[in-house]
Amino acid sequence: MDIQNTIKNRRSVRKFLAKAIEPEIVNQIIESANWAPSACNIQGWRFIIVNDQKLKEKIVDRGGPRFIKDAPLGILVVYDERTENLEYQDHIQSASASIQNLILAASDRGLGSCWVCQLPKKKELKEIFHIPAAYTPVAYIVLGYPAQELKIVSRRYVLNQLIGYNQFPADSITPVSTPKLLIKRGLRKIYYFLPTPFKKMVFPLVDKYFTKKFGN
Repeated sequence: MDIQNTIKNRRSVRKFLAKAIEPEIVNQIIESANWAPSACNIQGWRFIIVNDQKLKEKIVDRGGPRFIKDAPLGILVVYDERTENLEYQDHIQSASASIQNLILAASDRGLGSCWVCQLPKKKELKEIFHIPAAYTPVAYIVLGYPAQELKIVSRRYVLNQLIGYNQFPADSITPVSTPKLLIKRGLRKIYYFLPTPFKKMVFPLVDKYFTKKFGN
């Protein structure tokens, strides 16, 4: 598949077949991630392959979405956070570049993936996976063979709403923070600080009212 088709046909997938991913394919897509650009060429990414079901369940019990434990495999991407450029968080940008390579490489090989940031507190993930202090979790990528034919997801905007020459796009629709958004931010912050047993108790409500539902 050429690069344009790979980009346009990639979808976020949350429903997977109960089929293992071949280790050599996992290595290939991580190799693609390793060739991403990084700030000052630090290449500070590290990839934790998660195929232990108990570890997946720990992530879900502490606030991750349910489909993490249903996916055959996950990859937790962490990055060296010792950057001097805190203004633009270039370590997050570098990790994100590697993640984009990873999910495109996965799509090119017939795999589905989903870039997940609804995760437990970073401190908890560091404890679970024995991550050194200098590294920060950035995202968790679920991987697997899609359980169904992928549905088309249209783009929200046309190009003239996205592009501006020498200034912000004049035709762009500028969103505003709504009371609903502010409430959700506050509830998420509270949820992060709940003990794990309480998170497990309220999870059905969180999943029903706050977790977005998608077709794929």
